[in-house]
Amino acid sequence: MAKVKYTIKENTRFGSHSFYAVPVPNGTLDFMEVCEEACENTSIEPSLMRAAVTEYMKAVKRNVLKGFRCAVGEQFIYVYPNLDASLKDKKDAQGNILEVATIEKFSLAGAKSRLGATVSKKYSAQFAAEVSWQRVDASGAAVEEEDITDNGDTPGGGSDDNGGGSGDNGGGSGDNGGGGSNGGGNDVN
Repeated sequence: MAKVKYTIKENTRFGSHSFYAVPVPNGTLDFMEVCEEACENTSIEPSLMRAAVTEYMKAVKRNVLKGFRCAVGEQFIYVYPNLDASLKDKKDAQGNILEVATIEKFSLAGAKSRLGATVSKKYSAQFAAEVSWQRVDASGAAVEEEDITDNGDTPGGGSDDNGGGSGDNGGGSGDNGGGGSNGGGNDVN
């Protein structure tokens, strides 16, 4: 079973006593390194794979700009146009509502155009079944804790159908936690 490191951070945007988990990557593989590994047991040259994937992603980009959801891999990841815009009630320091949010007050002023991505439930379940997590402190040293694996019963992560993503900026939590901006999300029709 693969073991992925994570650490705990405090979310200061929401006051004290708000924490979230952040995966700690082992590093980054560049595109050519992944192409070379993908071609190890094949007769395909890594440069040919790189050229084919590059042209494929150009086609994905063109079609996302036309408003289509595009599959990246066979029922693996879907990329789609997304919009980061929200309106909430305005509250004072005590939590009293000063101004109620209504649909008439909604505006795209300050909104951000983003790409969204979802991962199929099949691959999310496979990831959940094959990964375990190891908590580390700021120095990278292991912190002992109870086993938190969920035996492949991870909710979310998207689905195989072609609906739109949902959730606040996808599955990310806290300040750049989880999947970050517009990561994850659940696909429903």
